Amino acid sequence: MKSLWNDGEAAGFKNDLALRTYTSRLLGGEKALVMYGGGNTSVKLQENGEDILYVKGSGADLAHVTEKDFAPLRLAALRSLIERDTISNAEMGAQFRAALTDPQAPRPSIESILHAILPFKWVEHTHADAVLAVANTDHGERHIQDAFGDSVMIVPYRHSGFELAKACHDVFSREATAKTIGMVLMHHGIFAFGASARESYERMIALVTRAEDYLKSRNIWDIPLRFPPAQASSDQEMLALSALRRDISHAAGFPLVMTLSSDLMSLAYARRPDLESLSQRGPATPQHAVFTKRVPMLGRDVAAFTAAYRRYLAENASEQAERLPDPAPRIVLDPEWGMVSVGITAFYADAAAEIYRHSMKIQSRAEALEAYASLPPREVLAAEIEYGGFEQTMRNQYELAGQVALVDWALSNQTRVEELLAKGAAVIGLDHDPAVKSLHTKPEYLGLCCDPDNPAQMEAALAQSVRRYGGIDLLITDNPTLAAACEPLLELSSLRKTA
Repeated sequence: MKSLWNDGEAAGFKNDLALRTYTSRLLGGEKALVMYGGGNTSVKLQENGEDILYVKGSGADLAHVTEKDFAPLRLAALRSLIERDTISNAEMGAQFRAALTDPQAPRPSIESILHAILPFKWVEHTHADAVLAVANTDHGERHIQDAFGDSVMIVPYRHSGFELAKACHDVFSREATAKTIGMVLMHHGIFAFGASARESYERMIALVTRAEDYLKSRNIWDIPLRFPPAQASSDQEMLALSALRRDISHAAGFPLVMTLSSDLMSLAYARRPDLESLSQRGPATPQHAVFTKRVPMLGRDVAAFTAAYRRYLAENASEQAERLPDPAPRIVLDPEWGMVSVGITAFYADAAAEIYRHSMKIQSRAEALEAYASLPPREVLAAEIEYGGFEQTMRNQYELAGQVALVDWALSNQTRVEELLAKGAAVIGLDHDPAVKSLHTKPEYLGLCCDPDNPAQMEAALAQSVRRYGGIDLLITDNPTLAAACEPLLELSSLRKTA
């Protein structure tokens, strides 16, 4: 991995907070370092005679952060929290809000205490694929020591938040030396820090490069992709995909959007001879499970997966758990299709797919290094419960969340398209005019140029629609030919509607 620091570009950022956004974007633009909502950065500044920690707000995308995405917190107030023996996430959140110098600032990262207690002005945190591939093995600590030597400290897994901050503080207090430039958090990620923006950023790049080089030195960096791409969609495939979406939605108890990925990586992974073992050991980090569930479904037997997931919930949930995840899969691996990702919206289906692509690489390399290892199921479920719940929030806010609508003559029906998108639906817009493709750029919209009187074009458009969203629930057309072509797909929707 190469440093992307550019003196000319950096000179255009006139203060330390602006420079913090610059190096954060450099990290966020490298997909092997971060994934959806992942990673955080900070800088410690003095303002009006007081030390202030600016930490990236929770959920902000590192690749596109601005100064407004950083939460300003009184450093002394945060550091005092580390002296406590324990603190709940709810109380920690209240303490963060009290420490904010701007009550309108974004919600601070759950790792804010950890950023605060590290005695460095600049701090970087990523979930680098290469580091997880080295660490997530049967003898991960030994491999980390071999790869990094005394440049890093190793912190055993703890849940994000106060537990993790406390563990890092204890390890740093005991083991930090003048050679320490980072910390590896087992089954979580890596921290780097420094006295300047460039030093801190380039230490992160250097550490990740050492992990990559460690894997390359053992000839396991390149992942074989031996399989040809999937064949073009057929009517049978469209119906099978729609039926799968229906079954998964029924298992979840609400409609979900489903996206098919038949790229070489997904097909190769779905056809691994050891898939039944490797894929079922658990996620690279527990936070992955919030979007992908603990394990993917192999094949198309939703009932079997649901029964197994209910057993996992029953065996591992604490008695204090107020709610449990639904038992439906969010990732499906199928040797014919590759990967199917599922979400309450197309955005979240895409997020699940992105996260699982990271998992494919991490698991493949870790297995080749020694043997891939995840955390015990109880630890994973704890993260699912603690950090989940966003799907219910989306359903409460958007009445059509998870539903898919097809709108004919979309350019003439822009008002209807807007209404459906505003209510949370995924929308397929058909029109003769190629301008339909650029009507919206959000993942919940798919614009297709199609002549409904041309059977080949219509079939191709419907196939692309099903691969993108999994089916059709609502059809808006006055074209009987299109209506007839969509009828088999509508029959597979549990929410059949026509207009």
